[in-house]
Amino acid sequence: MGTTISKRQSCVSVTHIDYEETTISASVAPNYRIHQISHSSQSRNGEKIKCVLTENQIFDLVKRDNKQYLHDSLLMSIIPSSKYTSNDLKQLNQVFIYWMMVKLIIINFKCDREVHKELLNNLAEFSRKYYLNNTNELKLIDEFAHNYHGHTPIWWYTMTNFIRCMLNQAFETKDIEIHIKMAFFIKDLYQQLKILQMNTVKTNKLPIIVYRNHQVTNEEFENIKNNKGNLLSFNNFIIADHDHEIQNNTNTLMVNILFRIRIESKRTSTPFTFFQNDNDSGDEQNSFIFFMHSIFRIVDMKQITERSWEVDLTLTSNKDEQVTCLTDLLRHETRETVGWLRLAQLMSVMGDFDQAKYIHNKIFELTPENDISTRARIYVELGNIDNEFGDYKSANTRYEKSIEIQQQQSSSHHLLRSSYNNYGEVQRQLGNYSNALSVHKKTLKMKKQYLFPDDLSLAITYNNMALASESLANFSNASKFHQQALSIKRKTLSADHQEFAIAYNNIGELQRLMGNFSLALQYFERALNIRLKKYSTSDGPVAIPYNNMGRIHWELGDYALATSYLQRSLDIKLKTYSCNHPWLCCTYNNIGDVHQQMGEYANALSYYQKALEIQEKAFPANHPEIAITYTNMGRTHRSLANYPTALSYYRKAIEIQQETLSNSHPSLAICYNNHGHVCQLMGKHQTALEYYQKTLEIQEKSLRKGHPSLAATYNNLGDVERQLGNYTKALTFYEQSLDIKKNSLPSYHPTLASTYNNIGVIYQSINNYSTALEYYQKTVEIQQKTLPSHHPDLAVYYINIGANHQSMKEYDTALEYFKKALEIQLISLTASHPDIAVTHTSIATVYVNQGDYKSALKHEQSAVDIASKTFAPDHPKIQMFQSYLEQIRAKIKTT
Repeated sequence: MGTTISKRQSCVSVTHIDYEETTISASVAPNYRIHQISHSSQSRNGEKIKCVLTENQIFDLVKRDNKQYLHDSLLMSIIPSSKYTSNDLKQLNQVFIYWMMVKLIIINFKCDREVHKELLNNLAEFSRKYYLNNTNELKLIDEFAHNYHGHTPIWWYTMTNFIRCMLNQAFETKDIEIHIKMAFFIKDLYQQLKILQMNTVKTNKLPIIVYRNHQVTNEEFENIKNNKGNLLSFNNFIIADHDHEIQNNTNTLMVNILFRIRIESKRTSTPFTFFQNDNDSGDEQNSFIFFMHSIFRIVDMKQITERSWEVDLTLTSNKDEQVTCLTDLLRHETRETVGWLRLAQLMSVMGDFDQAKYIHNKIFELTPENDISTRARIYVELGNIDNEFGDYKSANTRYEKSIEIQQQQSSSHHLLRSSYNNYGEVQRQLGNYSNALSVHKKTLKMKKQYLFPDDLSLAITYNNMALASESLANFSNASKFHQQALSIKRKTLSADHQEFAIAYNNIGELQRLMGNFSLALQYFERALNIRLKKYSTSDGPVAIPYNNMGRIHWELGDYALATSYLQRSLDIKLKTYSCNHPWLCCTYNNIGDVHQQMGEYANALSYYQKALEIQEKAFPANHPEIAITYTNMGRTHRSLANYPTALSYYRKAIEIQQETLSNSHPSLAICYNNHGHVCQLMGKHQTALEYYQKTLEIQEKSLRKGHPSLAATYNNLGDVERQLGNYTKALTFYEQSLDIKKNSLPSYHPTLASTYNNIGVIYQSINNYSTALEYYQKTVEIQQKTLPSHHPDLAVYYINIGANHQSMKEYDTALEYFKKALEIQLISLTASHPDIAVTHTSIATVYVNQGDYKSALKHEQSAVDIASKTFAPDHPKIQMFQSYLEQIRAKIKTT
């Protein structure tokens, strides 16, 4: 049924596929084509392994005597005896489950006489490709096509090589095309076995005991030995005999097994019968044939010789509790689909998306062009699988094709709604937010025509409309749509249903974007609690709330807790998704943000680069999520004083945002703000002021009053006004920033420290040193609680405290703080960072005031050397440092 749970992340939107309406499911595998006598099989890692039979090899298979060939193939799989649940499917032996599903599909296969005739001719034509140069087999194939009903299905299976050869090839390689083409024959054989079984149990007294010799590897034998009491299946057709003999074995790598098969019930889970088989001497004897995927219980085993064992098996009855439970479970998990699409759906349920995609591709190849419904369903499911792997471009193409072919002819409204829904979501993933919202509105209109007002499917569409509106920064509409979705879920689902984890997570993310951090955290915690009622702390669905709680703790300034949650999220995602899945980007960016805030810039860049490499493969070049990563990288380069590099990243981000978002979108405001900040650091104060004013204009239109982002903008406006000498204006902006932060953040939040610091600078600038010192002390108290001892921001605050003491002529105390600052900067910043130059100058001024001109000269020379590596020759700071250096030299000459 193709389900993708709605998950929401902090900086990368993820997909919510309409799992209520998707009717089939699929996965990823290479295109699979059968050519003349060449067969492809899927390896465990999804690569294609060629297994080619030459014409001579095929002839060798054909000319072997009948009994030898019947006994040379045995494919086994084992699962534990249990009452199975859907959660068990991914853990069980996949081969066992795969062939059980194939068996269920075949025994439910139906066709009328005309279709049967057509399928017979198709199979004959298909078989001829395998035996182009084998005259004897081609004659049998012709007889099969023209006189199929002249013999029984058992006769065709036991007396002709071409049927057995192709079937065994299909069992060994999971060649779904052969099974599809031979399904009618296998069903005929099943029905004949069912009929003959009644006669067999009448003429043979129960229990019936038959034997089958087989050789297995030492590893396979240990597996059987360790699974006494559990279920074993022979996935292909098997032949057994009344008599038995122990085969000699000199191969130390193999173990001889004599399977002693006991039939105790008249009504078994698998039909069987006896047939006449020619032995080597030409005499006739009765052999038993069991239908495919016959299930036995391993009862006992005993050693016969050093390398030979007897293993007792009992054929399960049709009332066996474990077999019935598993059969019912497979039917339930594939209830939304029919025919061979059920097998693809089951593979998706079990997480084998490669196999599911291969099956869907093969079914698509075999589906007539006029079968619009089946082709459209396959496109939807292939799109869902692409989405599962984060291949949104391919998913988009699949959904478009599904819609296109459905619109050509009258198609199921149910399927068309699902196609539109999934197309809308992948549009959102690709950053086409307006188009996504438009498509979801169309989906909603279609649903309202056919569904009840409280149908859960409507809640899914409301949720998707909310996410699209949120991406467009229309938070009021997003909130309204989320509440409509939540209202439907509350009417139809239990309070601890996993759908509420999705709802609370998405609402929490909206509250975070609106700046309501405490409320957002409450929603994320509710989402996590619901997840943990069904999943363990290491399961995939738990990664999302972990990520979002990590992000919100970052917003609230608790970096240690943020790191803990984000690392948990990343560990789970790396186990759950491929290393290039876009869903990793969000957590990579968030972890990078924590390192950035902690002053660990190299680590921050490393995580941002990982996110960018994935995004560049998964998204178009103008995707808004790439702009977010560019912004993050620009911010780190700004902190490292790589101002030209920082500006280049910010400009890239602005170009993307201007192309993809409205001119009043908050994300564009962030880009303008960051660009202004670098201009300010480069001494271009008037340009910086213009960018900050652009930022404020957008935010006042798009954000609520008191939003934390406004606090940052007020702070920056205050800072540039201070540098322009407008202290009164600056203080007003700083106080506006402080009021917002106090109302929205905890008292120890690091951004409060920056505003306290800036207010302190203003008071120091107007010679109110005691008030300035009060604000500086508040700053240091916060930073010492939240940041590591070597954080560069702490150095800034030490410099300001030192400068304040210097203004008060307390030179020894000032020098002590300046040296503390320099010690931190030499650890945390690059050697050429301009902040280090400022600190050297600060130290130089103290030495000048103390009359130690030689020490002052040394530090000021360092300031000039550093600034010359960072700034242009005409930068005001270089001119300031150079001028002060000359003044010190002049002092030395006159003393």
